[in-house]
Amino acid sequence: MRRGLGAIVVIGVVTACASACASAPAHPTATATTTATATTTATATTTATATAPACPDGMVTIPAGKLSMGSSDGDDDEKPVHPVDVKAFCIDKTEVTVAAYSACVRAGKCTAAFTTVDWPKITEADRKLWSPFCNGDRADRQTHPVNCVDWSQADAFCKYLGKRLPTEEEWELAARGPENRVYPWGDATPSKKLLNSCGSECVSAGKTRGESWSAMYEGDDGFFGTAPVGSFAAGATPLGLVDMAGNVWEWTASWHCEYADPKKCVEERVNRGGGWFNDFPPDVQGANRNEDPPNYRNRDLGFRCAR
Repeated sequence: MRRGLGAIVVIGVVTACASACASAPAHPTATATTTATATTTATATTTATATAPACPDGMVTIPAGKLSMGSSDGDDDEKPVHPVDVKAFCIDKTEVTVAAYSACVRAGKCTAAFTTVDWPKITEADRKLWSPFCNGDRADRQTHPVNCVDWSQADAFCKYLGKRLPTEEEWELAARGPENRVYPWGDATPSKKLLNSCGSECVSAGKTRGESWSAMYEGDDGFFGTAPVGSFAAGATPLGLVDMAGNVWEWTASWHCEYADPKKCVEERVNRGGGWFNDFPPDVQGANRNEDPPNYRNRDLGFRCAR
């Protein structure tokens, strides 16, 4: 659940995934059971016998694995911990950049990234406050992650490259790995060297705006807003994926369904990883889930692709 400063949590109506959910399966590459385990947090083991795909440049191979998905210490939607078999796949090393997305726009295969934020019942004050943080196609943001894109835009971009959005099962296995990491880099507490989230820069920015904003960690991480992808190499996964925590939340292919009853879903897409405006460490843990309507767009929401 997104708890970041100024966070907007939109609650959908619980359904049996009958209408919109039926158009795309929530778990196209994984099989799951909902048996709870005594494991406190998720664990994953790789299958040595699985054939790993040959991934193109810019993508990383994630071996097939048996994932114990979720966390009994997390939010209700992270429970119960349950086993999932995930096939081997490729995933982008970085979040999709402004430059890469703009190339798709120029090719006529993507619509332009928005330069305004939007969500249900947004106030004009919020739109005015947060829209300047949309990267659009700004010349000084070409190496930053594209943001302020909705789910359909992310989906279209990945398809343009012969890829797709990752499922949340794939995303969690990539973030946590077989070592059962709490965070993409390991179990160490978040710090200004590991990710782009809220440090003292958020506190300072809040004061200039007459707001009382908090920090996740001590010190200034150097960015109030997105950072160029890969700026926090110390926070990479052992396989080299960068920004799996912080910078921007990442859209996935999955609808938000209950782990205990996968037929109970909301017509909102899961996004993962936390963003540059979060001040609560659990938001950037690998098991954390957030959900938003497909037409939602925000200053701290982007994506990466899989195949």
